[in-house]
Amino acid sequence: MELVVQNNVSLAPYTTLGVGGPADYFVVVHTVKELEAALQFAKQTAVPPLVLGGGSNVVLSDAGYRGLVIINHITGRQYKEAGGDVLFSCGAGEVLDDAIADTVARTYWGLENLSAIPGSVGATPIQNVGAYGVEVADVVQSVSAIHQETLEVKTFTPAECVFGYRDSYFKTLAGQKWVITSVDFLLHTVARPKLAYADLQHLDHAEITQAKIREAVIAVRAGKFPDWHTVGTVGSFFKNPVITKEAFQLLQSKYPNLPGHETPAGVKIPLGWVLDKVCGLKGHTDGVVGLFEQQALVLVAKPGATAAQIIAFAHAVIEKVKIETNLSVEREATVYDEVGRSAS
Repeated sequence: MELVVQNNVSLAPYTTLGVGGPADYFVVVHTVKELEAALQFAKQTAVPPLVLGGGSNVVLSDAGYRGLVIINHITGRQYKEAGGDVLFSCGAGEVLDDAIADTVARTYWGLENLSAIPGSVGATPIQNVGAYGVEVADVVQSVSAIHQETLEVKTFTPAECVFGYRDSYFKTLAGQKWVITSVDFLLHTVARPKLAYADLQHLDHAEITQAKIREAVIAVRAGKFPDWHTVGTVGSFFKNPVITKEAFQLLQSKYPNLPGHETPAGVKIPLGWVLDKVCGLKGHTDGVVGLFEQQALVLVAKPGATAAQIIAFAHAVIEKVKIETNLSVEREATVYDEVGRSAS
């Protein structure tokens, strides 16, 4: 199939925030061969490629993108059982929640806690997507990718992915050169429920199933997150800060009810609590941009919002938290300007 490259295509419909100007070049790929052809086109025309999946964790510039935007729709699902283990190989362009629903229908354990998260499978290792006590790092067996410039094909082990909290090798300058084509997840046929998260502890351990966990997670998310099909959002827009135990104790002396969760990297602070109880920003809006009334960690954008307004609002929130608590907050969403990833 001949590669169909379009010109001046608006990017707003390809993001869950609904913002983004026109891309100079635009193409949708459905196979690895088409992806290779798209990357060759970028090389031959000397334009930078930008690969998008579901567009659920990005803010794209109002000015658009001065390069080639590649929409990754590479699909395919394969399962291989060996003893109690199941190797689930999934195309990067698969819709994440559809893939999870399939594993649950097959009664395989491992991904059910990540139900109802927007986006594509290929984005999950980049962000080390996590929710309700499970991170992608817990279940990834390998990640297949192709290099944007050399077209080298490589399979990354979990160690080579260098997973961290909402982080991975694929977020580094070198890692950004790799385009993920498929992800292998290690699932299980034997029950391995993860119910430590507070919102799941009411479930009956004796009668637990993947379907019941998925149903519970979907219900919890429905109460905390807006429907990305109808509201401009990327889900959690900010990362939860991780600080030292000493810094946490100092902050807790000022705010006695401040919750914290100990991790190997330090104490994770639930930023939503800080935004609500300390900063009073839960449900706060500024024109067409605001924080969701049910979960302050979630930024929402009404129709007509621009990327510039979203970024300015996020900066104001981050500054408010810094003034009130001295906590340094980072965006979870990735911001792109006209030529690539932006640090601002």
